Amino acid sequence: YEVLTQAHLSKFGQTSKDIVKMMKWQSGVMYAMADNLPPPMPPPDLDLMKMMNDAKKQQEGIGGEEGEGRGAPSISAMAAAEKITTTPFTGKEPAFESPTVQSEYEKLCRDHNALIQMGSTYGKFDPLGKISYIEQMEAIEDRWDVFFARFSLLGQLNQDFVKQCNGFLDSMNLSESDFKSLLKEAHEIMKRDAENERN
Repeated sequence: YEVLTQAHLSKFGQTSKDIVKMMKWQSGVMYAMADNLPPPMPPPDLDLMKMMNDAKKQQEGIGGEEGEGRGAPSISAMAAAEKITTTPFTGKEPAFESPTVQSEYEKLCRDHNALIQMGSTYGKFDPLGKISYIEQMEAIEDRWDVFFARFSLLGQLNQDFVKQCNGFLDSMNLSESDFKSLLKEAHEIMKRDAENERN
């Protein structure tokens, strides 16, 4: 999740370190105001004018550097986003009447869960193990994409799930294709980090 956030912020020329610096400075400003003191100087390496202009563009709906009419993510919008509380399938869809589909779904869930459990010790993997793990995760994502596409073509995806996912992505100013690109970029960052560990 950290790398995904890093990849997302980088699209707007921001880093999580910049956000932390900004928040620390803002809290210092609030403390100073409460004590009737002058506010502290902002960190010298933060471009406050750029951040203010980006925020203004976002409010005006102009968009960020991507040029797609989408601005940087808003923390308040993400906090207020509708949570995903439904599942993509109810299990009662006609497609699940096929034993082949049922078996494929169960295997996909088992493989995905096993990979998630394995990933709980990702930090202890050697560099080649990390790269292999990311490639396995990409393969699972591809399998899910195919499975979801079939259900979508059949009109059998749970529409509450679709609505909640779209609402959540909108809160981060992302479309589904933006999110997939972002996920791919996060994987590339993780692979580069693993390669750097080898050297």
